[in-house]
Amino acid sequence: MRPVLFSVMGFNVFAAPIFAGLSSLAGFLYFRASVNRMKLSLDDLWNLVFLIAVGVVGGALLFYAIFYNGGLANNLSFFAKTKRIPGGSFWGSFWTPFAFAYIYCRVKQIDFKRVADSIGLSAVLALAIMRIGCFLNGCCYGAPTTLRWGVRYTDPHCSSYRFLSGKTLHPTQLYESLGSLAIFFLVYFVFVKKERLKPGGAFVVAVVLYSILRFAVDFIRGGDAGISWAWQLTTAQLISIASAAGSLLWYRRL
Repeated sequence: MRPVLFSVMGFNVFAAPIFAGLSSLAGFLYFRASVNRMKLSLDDLWNLVFLIAVGVVGGALLFYAIFYNGGLANNLSFFAKTKRIPGGSFWGSFWTPFAFAYIYCRVKQIDFKRVADSIGLSAVLALAIMRIGCFLNGCCYGAPTTLRWGVRYTDPHCSSYRFLSGKTLHPTQLYESLGSLAIFFLVYFVFVKKERLKPGGAFVVAVVLYSILRFAVDFIRGGDAGISWAWQLTTAQLISIASAAGSLLWYRRL
């Protein structure tokens, strides 16, 4: 693939941070477009955007350091001589800003259910774009496969090159990207636009559908499976189960 998009005066521009920026922009634009639906003032909107941004970055690195085998060394990898882009946990970048937004809304007496709907849709839209960057970067790669659409990473900059060089792998990044995009359009056009669910419902549907997607894809992922406590499932699979169950219980309490 193409982990380095281009070089300028000896400086490499990596695909991962570029697509991370594009995904953040897409998520922000959807969140900003939903301001009337959330019934927020502009001050509250920008305060939430700041808290969500902090939560996305901090949560991704924190969850990875705690729940994955890379540990804290992952977060320090950028400062090494190789300046490798550190990995992160999607669930960490999802639930941490969710918690920050929840606390803010409770303090400001804002209806959090409507905010949650926008957070859920912004997250899956952003992830659909982010996983394209993962595909180009060679991280979040799949297990070996014999399928025709398998991909082979030959660039030494790719994360998968160090572990599975020369092998044909599942393009799990694209599976997740297309799946997340499908979830976004399904939830938006079927539930949000037509208001078929009470506030909070769109968030729950998005979380449950993504949890199913991530649970299934992790069976054919080839990267760090994380720390597993039960049933030989990956960290992400266990968090997916908890996320789906927890969001359904939260909605039922509403």
